[in-house]
Amino acid sequence: MNQAHHEEIDLVELLAKSFRALRRNLVLILICIGVAVGLAIWKFSTSALVYESRMLIYSSILTESYCLELGESLNALIRDGNHKVLAARLGLTEQEAARIRKVTMKGALQTVPEEDRLAIVVTVRTTDNGILPALQKGIMEFIAENDFVKIRAEERKRVYEELLASVKEEIEKLETVKQKMAQGSTVSPAGMLLMDPSEAYVKTVQLVEQKLELEEKLRLVNSVQLVEGFIPRNRPVGPGLPLLLSGAIVAGILLSAVVLGFKYAWLLSQRDE
Repeated sequence: MNQAHHEEIDLVELLAKSFRALRRNLVLILICIGVAVGLAIWKFSTSALVYESRMLIYSSILTESYCLELGESLNALIRDGNHKVLAARLGLTEQEAARIRKVTMKGALQTVPEEDRLAIVVTVRTTDNGILPALQKGIMEFIAENDFVKIRAEERKRVYEELLASVKEEIEKLETVKQKMAQGSTVSPAGMLLMDPSEAYVKTVQLVEQKLELEEKLRLVNSVQLVEGFIPRNRPVGPGLPLLLSGAIVAGILLSAVVLGFKYAWLLSQRDE
């Protein structure tokens, strides 16, 4: 029991010493906290507010990996502060390009294979929502005018046109056959049966469906189509002032602990000498 009482007294003495040390160094602690809070307020007041907006585009040509590379090429210019080249690529002024903070491109549906991710989400962070219309147009043109994208679009267009021409030719041949059937001529000059009449109609329906699908693909063969443009958001991203102040107080306390540690280490070294 005496040992437990002794340990309790030691804890009380340690707590009392801690309070005395805190009281002696209260000014230093408050100074450290004040400096950290002041820096947080200065950082918040001098930093431009950053807003985030998203745009949805459709592309049957772009893959997600290629979109990531396109976005990274723009971000590299942003990090380097090369606003002149960035402005030239996006069709903006240098002042507008300087307000862009980040561009991200990725597939909208992560649960499907990459080759089937036809919807691409473009996310931008800027300090001015007023540049979003021009930025939207610039990003669309930047993607569409890319040499790789243009070549793939032209090649796919050529393939669709050739397939469409072949399907139309087959439909015309079947229409001729059906006209002969309607006239009662179902036998060729050599005396052989041309085909079952029902088969001709079924084949025609299949070819017409194929023709409509090819025509739709041909209309959508352009590199990118806009699904939904940028919508300005009034709430900025990033930590707000209350969160910054909370972090500053914690940082100030940690800073004071480090300073006090160096102080007492210095006193001990002086005492040992």
